[in-house]
Amino acid sequence: MPVSMDEAAIMDGASYFTVYYKILLPLLKPAIVTCAILKGVGVYNEYYAANLYLQNADLKTIAIALYSFTGPMGSKYNLICAGVIITLLPMLILFLIFQKQIYSGIAAGAVKE
Repeated sequence: MPVSMDEAAIMDGASYFTVYYKILLPLLKPAIVTCAILKGVGVYNEYYAANLYLQNADLKTIAIALYSFTGPMGSKYNLICAGVIITLLPMLILFLIFQKQIYSGIAAGAVKE
Protein backbone atom coordinates (compact mmCIF):
# COMPACT_ATOMS: atom_id res chain seq x y z
CA MET A 1 0.00 0.00 0.00
CA PRO A 2 1.69 3.20 -1.08
CA VAL A 3 2.07 5.90 1.56
CA SER A 4 1.20 8.55 -1.03
CA MET A 5 -2.47 7.48 -0.82
CA ASP A 6 -2.55 8.29 2.89
CA GLU A 7 -0.73 11.56 2.40
CA ALA A 8 -3.05 12.63 -0.43
CA ALA A 9 -6.14 11.91 1.67
CA ILE A 10 -4.75 13.81 4.65
CA MET A 11 -3.87 16.77 2.43
CA ASP A 12 -7.45 16.75 1.13
CA GLY A 13 -8.66 17.22 4.71
CA ALA A 14 -9.47 13.68 5.79
CA SER A 15 -8.80 12.65 9.37
CA TYR A 16 -6.82 9.54 10.26
CA PHE A 17 -10.01 7.61 11.00
CA THR A 18 -11.51 8.65 7.65
CA VAL A 19 -8.36 7.50 5.86
CA TYR A 20 -8.60 4.17 7.64
CA TYR A 21 -12.31 3.52 7.10
CA LYS A 22 -12.72 5.03 3.62
CA ILE A 23 -9.40 4.14 1.97
CA LEU A 24 -7.36 1.50 3.78
CA LEU A 25 -10.07 -0.84 5.03
CA PRO A 26 -11.77 -1.32 1.62
CA LEU A 27 -8.37 -2.03 0.04
CA LEU A 28 -7.49 -4.51 2.78
CA LYS A 29 -10.83 -6.33 2.78
CA PRO A 30 -9.70 -9.16 0.44
CA ALA A 31 -6.62 -9.82 2.54
CA ILE A 32 -8.61 -9.77 5.78
CA VAL A 33 -11.22 -12.19 4.42
CA THR A 34 -8.54 -14.53 3.07
CA CYS A 35 -6.67 -14.60 6.39
CA ALA A 36 -9.89 -15.11 8.34
CA ILE A 37 -10.95 -18.05 6.19
CA LEU A 38 -7.54 -19.72 6.30
CA LYS A 39 -7.33 -19.29 10.07
CA GLY A 40 -10.93 -20.46 10.46
CA VAL A 41 -10.22 -23.64 8.51
CA GLY A 42 -7.17 -24.27 10.70
CA VAL A 43 -9.17 -23.87 13.89
CA TYR A 44 -12.08 -25.86 12.47
CA ASN A 45 -9.82 -28.81 11.70
CA GLU A 46 -7.80 -28.63 14.93
CA TYR A 47 -7.25 -32.06 16.41
CA TYR A 48 -4.23 -32.10 18.70
CA ALA A 49 -4.99 -29.14 20.98
CA ALA A 50 -8.68 -30.02 21.21
CA ASN A 51 -7.86 -33.60 22.13
CA LEU A 52 -5.33 -32.45 24.70
CA TYR A 53 -7.33 -29.74 26.48
CA LEU A 54 -11.00 -30.70 26.12
CA GLN A 55 -11.75 -33.50 28.56
CA ASN A 56 -15.53 -33.12 28.58
CA ALA A 57 -17.26 -35.33 26.02
CA ASP A 58 -19.90 -32.66 25.35
CA LEU A 59 -17.22 -30.26 24.06
CA LYS A 60 -15.78 -32.57 21.41
CA THR A 61 -14.81 -30.98 18.12
CA ILE A 62 -15.64 -32.44 14.74
CA ALA A 63 -12.14 -33.85 14.22
CA ILE A 64 -12.28 -35.73 17.52
CA ALA A 65 -15.79 -36.97 16.74
CA LEU A 66 -14.52 -38.38 13.43
CA TYR A 67 -11.72 -40.17 15.26
CA SER A 68 -14.33 -41.98 17.38
CA PHE A 69 -15.26 -44.05 14.31
CA THR A 70 -11.94 -45.93 14.57
CA GLY A 71 -11.43 -48.67 17.10
CA PRO A 72 -9.74 -51.98 17.88
CA MET A 73 -12.10 -53.87 15.58
CA GLY A 74 -11.22 -51.70 12.59
CA SER A 75 -12.32 -48.47 11.06
CA LYS A 76 -15.79 -47.73 9.77
CA TYR A 77 -14.74 -46.05 6.55
CA ASN A 78 -18.27 -45.49 5.29
CA LEU A 79 -19.11 -43.43 8.40
CA ILE A 80 -15.77 -41.61 8.30
CA CYS A 81 -16.29 -40.59 4.65
CA ALA A 82 -19.83 -39.42 5.35
CA GLY A 83 -18.57 -37.41 8.35
CA VAL A 84 -15.81 -35.82 6.30
CA ILE A 85 -18.29 -34.71 3.65
CA ILE A 86 -20.62 -33.28 6.31
CA THR A 87 -17.74 -31.40 7.96
CA LEU A 88 -16.56 -30.12 4.61
CA LEU A 89 -19.88 -28.45 3.75
CA PRO A 90 -19.67 -25.37 6.05
CA MET A 91 -16.20 -24.41 4.77
CA LEU A 92 -17.28 -25.04 1.18
CA ILE A 93 -20.28 -22.75 1.63
CA LEU A 94 -18.07 -20.05 3.18
CA PHE A 95 -15.64 -20.37 0.29
CA LEU A 96 -18.41 -20.01 -2.27
CA ILE A 97 -19.78 -16.93 -0.49
CA PHE A 98 -16.40 -15.18 -0.17
CA GLN A 99 -14.90 -16.48 -3.42
CA LYS A 100 -14.60 -13.02 -4.97
CA GLN A 101 -12.70 -11.61 -1.98
CA ILE A 102 -10.38 -14.61 -1.77
CA TYR A 103 -9.39 -14.48 -5.42
CA SER A 104 -8.95 -10.72 -5.42
CA GLY A 105 -6.79 -11.00 -2.28
CA ILE A 106 -4.58 -13.61 -3.91
CA ALA A 107 -4.35 -11.63 -7.15
CA ALA A 108 -3.58 -8.36 -5.29
CA GLY A 109 -0.57 -10.00 -3.66
CA ALA A 110 0.83 -11.08 -7.01
CA VAL A 111 0.95 -7.61 -8.59
CA LYS A 112 4.33 -5.88 -8.72
CA GLU A 113 4.54 -2.16 -8.04
